[in-house]
Amino acid sequence: MTREAVGENMIESIYLMLAKIGYTHPIHPAITHVPVGLTIGGFVFDITSRFLTRPVLAQTARHCMVLALISVIPAMLLGYLDWQHFYGGAWLFPIKMKIFLAGMLLILLSSALILGLKPEKNANSILLIYAFCLAMVLGLGYFGGELVYGSKTVESGVAEGPVADGARIFNASCAACHYPDKTETKIGPGFQGLFNRESMPSSGLPVSGANIRKQLKTPMQFMPPFSDLPEEDIEALIAYLKTL
Repeated sequence: MTREAVGENMIESIYLMLAKIGYTHPIHPAITHVPVGLTIGGFVFDITSRFLTRPVLAQTARHCMVLALISVIPAMLLGYLDWQHFYGGAWLFPIKMKIFLAGMLLILLSSALILGLKPEKNANSILLIYAFCLAMVLGLGYFGGELVYGSKTVESGVAEGPVADGARIFNASCAACHYPDKTETKIGPGFQGLFNRESMPSSGLPVSGANIRKQLKTPMQFMPPFSDLPEEDIEALIAYLKTL
């Protein structure tokens, strides 16, 4: 077994263990709030210290940034695990941007830590770096949302009802991996014209509501299971897929 295969098996074993205790969601988003919140707090504390002439708040800002630097490491590690498990390591544009912005945030936080050794001398430079750190976390949040939600799949012309409900479910749960308006592969296959095909692209089974339901309950390859999706949501999703 190759080193790459061993690494994949280790990652999958982590998510399998989590699934056994009922946790089937990505693990990266939960910890991202820590470096993001600390970075925003550090910037706010530093700005406030200048307006109120309170050096102790500037010190609090430095403490926030040190903690942000420490927490960004596990956040990046868990992001890598989610990327490999849920996206199969696919180099999507939002993922490329998140990796770039996370790397820049790591460099900026490290620079702030070094300049913070002489805070009186480097006060203006520190504030500037804090501002750049803030820009990085805002960018990370944007591309994280872009990765999960992508472009809107519900158009203004779609009436309310099962199809619109299915479009919203697709947008929330499927759009990160599947194109609704293309046949090309994103992470999983595109679904344009799905019900005009003879077979489903992954399983090879005939295209039908029953087989889509089966795929959701017991998926193939990297697709996560949606066994907890309510029956009415599955019906709405199937109704939407029939319109593509």
